[in-house]
Amino acid sequence: GCDPALAPISGGWGELVGGGAVLLYRCPPGSAPSPTSVRRCGPDGTWDPLPGGGQEPPKCQAVFCPAPLEFEHGWFYPRGGRHPPGSLLRYGCSGGFSLRGPAERRCGDGGRWEGPDPVCDDGSGDCPAPAVPPGASMEGSRARFSVEGRVRFRCRPGLQLVGSAERRCLEGGSWSGTEPRCRDPNSFDTPEDVAEAFLASLSQSVEGFFFVFGDFLVVSDPTSKRRISLDAGGALNVFLVLDASRSVNPRDYELARDALSELVEKLASLGASPRYGVVTFGSEARVELSPSEPRANDGAWVREKLGGLPLAGGEGSLGGFGGDLGGEFESVGSLWDISPSGWGDFGGNFFVYWDFLGIFFGYFWHNFGGYFGGIYQVFFDIFVIFLLYFWGDVYVFGLGQDAHAETLNALGSKKPGEQHVFFLRETEELQEVFHKMIDESSTLGLCGVSLEFARAEERERNPWEVTVTVTRPGKGQERCQGSLVSPYFVLSAAHCFTASDRPEWLGVDIGPRDRRGVSGLFLHPEFSPGSRRDRGVPEFYDFDVALVQLDKAVHPSPSHRPICIPCTEGASRALRLPEKSSCQDHRRLLLPPKNVEAFFLTPHGSGGLQRQKVLLKLGDQRGPCEADALRAPPYANVSLLSDIVTPRFLCSGGHEPQVDPNACPGDSGGPVVVTWGKRHFQVGVVSWGVLPVCRQRRAPAFARDFHVNLFEVLPWLRERLRDEDLGFLP
Repeated sequence: GCDPALAPISGGWGELVGGGAVLLYRCPPGSAPSPTSVRRCGPDGTWDPLPGGGQEPPKCQAVFCPAPLEFEHGWFYPRGGRHPPGSLLRYGCSGGFSLRGPAERRCGDGGRWEGPDPVCDDGSGDCPAPAVPPGASMEGSRARFSVEGRVRFRCRPGLQLVGSAERRCLEGGSWSGTEPRCRDPNSFDTPEDVAEAFLASLSQSVEGFFFVFGDFLVVSDPTSKRRISLDAGGALNVFLVLDASRSVNPRDYELARDALSELVEKLASLGASPRYGVVTFGSEARVELSPSEPRANDGAWVREKLGGLPLAGGEGSLGGFGGDLGGEFESVGSLWDISPSGWGDFGGNFFVYWDFLGIFFGYFWHNFGGYFGGIYQVFFDIFVIFLLYFWGDVYVFGLGQDAHAETLNALGSKKPGEQHVFFLRETEELQEVFHKMIDESSTLGLCGVSLEFARAEERERNPWEVTVTVTRPGKGQERCQGSLVSPYFVLSAAHCFTASDRPEWLGVDIGPRDRRGVSGLFLHPEFSPGSRRDRGVPEFYDFDVALVQLDKAVHPSPSHRPICIPCTEGASRALRLPEKSSCQDHRRLLLPPKNVEAFFLTPHGSGGLQRQKVLLKLGDQRGPCEADALRAPPYANVSLLSDIVTPRFLCSGGHEPQVDPNACPGDSGGPVVVTWGKRHFQVGVVSWGVLPVCRQRRAPAFARDFHVNLFEVLPWLRERLRDEDLGFLP
């Protein structure tokens, strides 16, 4: 193999992928690798030469927005020079001309000017004067703004033209094609850029189909609205194709699977029940899931299938280096019977009732260029009937430094006022793009939904978490955690309060500078911490749960959402269970008799929240975990474990099979959360621990934590929350 130390990059770092066959260069935000982002190991054990034969090592180069070359009938300032992210460019027009577009533009973080390109126009042409993007020049005759007049655009050397290089003035006063832009190879669109462009045509529903192949996302639609219908009563077919070849960085492969899984969850969360098809490809393409399979519309099961798809080199993997794109399309084509007789297999007329959504997802570098003649032909062979009837629009996404701009631009549709070609820097941004592509306004009230992409705020990751403060006159303050379980109620621990606490002493912080008043406090009637003192138990935490009623409802938003409570209708839908499911079905999925992955939250910093991942010991380790309760100092004189630990507790902590973090005093009352299918379910309330170990570097193995099991206090929750429309199961 090749030694990565012999191919350094100044200001960045390298990542080996493909078993050491490929070195990917990475740079900090605001910069990009130059002159290349990838090196390949040759058969002689040396890295391939740099583009242009240069000898200087690659470096992380700052990203700049291109400077305007011309601005006809007007002026701009500052002229020339470089425009780093954050800098401003101002425009104005000469007498007799009006400015169309912004008078001021900001260079965005990705090296692209924000907003549309401005232009000065006197309104004398049949078509409005076309804007010339920064970095470009425009050619054409004086009659260029008359019907059938043509203008041509050219970017200065070093920039890539994206959009229409030539536009024609059409009858009716509009230009053919789409607005061009000049792209620096080191610049990228931000997820916000993509969302803004997509949400102009894609909102909470999309009609037609879209699919991604290779590095590219393609969208086709039946009307100019380009909206994908996610009507729960309609039908949608989703085709996922993933590059599992050895040329893929394992980290990027996992992120790709996560991004696709996120999209599956997004569609399911909107009430759609699509049927999924899954194809992987390496040296050959393989159908992993056909939409005709009985469980192909089970989103949770499909996500499990995605999570189990191996990268090349693992057991069951495809092997190969690079992707068999032709085989990929043949495999997808085999999933679709596009003959008229085949449409009936799905129970409806395809052109009227059926939406198709396919996702083709992969990673290619320089090796894909030669494929496209054949690939595009295969594309039309498969989809020509769709394009004829759906007036196909093609949206194209390029991922990473080496996305081939010329090829991507050739694939993208060209329509006035619309952007169809996008470039993203990192795979992580795809999850954020998928989130921003779909309007979640109709899903904000769903329980257990959080935003998991890298740039999500901590409150968006844990939107149910709140802090409850008790201020007792003359006695100071006490803080506990809690969880939002409905618009009016917070669930917490009873030991955080006393029977004499008054609602006006309580406040609930649901976010920074957002404190809510309290109108009611309800402790579980069987919580009695001193009830076993006659048995030598000074503190008894059975039924350690309380409900705090807010004086005003919390309106759902990305940072304020309820968590799912087991045995409710909302939890059943989140678990993808049939309508007549039982509470035992919930317990079977969320708390099976084995070690169960869960987390609780620890406050840190100024309003921060840190997830602490633990294993709930529900299998063979349950007994030893619970037995360590007798080692708590307050229970030194207690001999019977049942005097301390009842069946209503869940146990975590210890060193086997992993070292679990321990809860701290300020964590009391917070939710113990199990994640299932990207939705979050509260199964417990943090109650008490064997030892106060938070300031110790390493806790002993017997330092266990105990949490009240919500399945064991459901009758009380059902009674207290009966007016909250949670729909508790019988």
